Amino acid sequence: MWPTGSESWGYALEKLICGGQYARGLGKRFGAFAVITLAFPFLVYGVIGISGARSVGGASGALALVLGVYLKPIIYLWFAYSTLRISLNRAQTIGISPMIGLCIPLLILADLSFGITFGSFWAVGFSLGIMSTLVPTSLLTGVITVVTLSLLRGIEETMTERMESLYRIWKALLFVSLGLGLVGLFPLLSMWFFGASGMNLSILLTRAISYLRVFLIYPYGLLLAFAAASTALILESRRPSTGGGSGTSTQNQAPLFGSRSL
Repeated sequence: MWPTGSESWGYALEKLICGGQYARGLGKRFGAFAVITLAFPFLVYGVIGISGARSVGGASGALALVLGVYLKPIIYLWFAYSTLRISLNRAQTIGISPMIGLCIPLLILADLSFGITFGSFWAVGFSLGIMSTLVPTSLLTGVITVVTLSLLRGIEETMTERMESLYRIWKALLFVSLGLGLVGLFPLLSMWFFGASGMNLSILLTRAISYLRVFLIYPYGLLLAFAAASTALILESRRPSTGGGSGTSTQNQAPLFGSRSL
């Protein structure tokens, strides 16, 4: 298996996590987030009733806005953080770079605007400059990555040329998807930290990102390509080894995008 240099990342492997354990662990986290998201409007309604804001004109909407703007991001950030250690451990278990495990919480974080607005009072998105709820592409990419890590067998030091090529393509598509998702956070953050004064910057960033995404056929083209690459990688990793195989395998000296400790 590939050395992962976990010491340089400052964490120790607590236990080896098989694919089934990882899938169940992440499934529980995604399920809990879905339940909280669906229950959030009822929570807001209950808080409004308990606080007596319903009897004061405009107070109900103001309280719903405050809960959506401040409480919902905390819930979503905690959800993203909860996937970090288990994903790092799963990456180390199958012998790939911890960077792959780190991609899971970062992909979830990249859809922060979706996490804030979905299930929230309509004014929450309006106040943050989010005019519509877009397809949570980064979140879906994260789900595909979780499924891949759950089904992927351990990466051996000596890989077939086909396995090596598939892994490089898959990893490149993953990092491109992550980069585009994180870039999409800039307009939201500019509105969040600069308020109305950041409106022009938000509009400029949104236009620039839109042109880039159109050029890369984002989100659907890239998402479908990543799903196809993930499927091919899983199938290749589970193909029975033929042994011997002179000329069909290659000794990997370093993975794509830097040393194995990255």
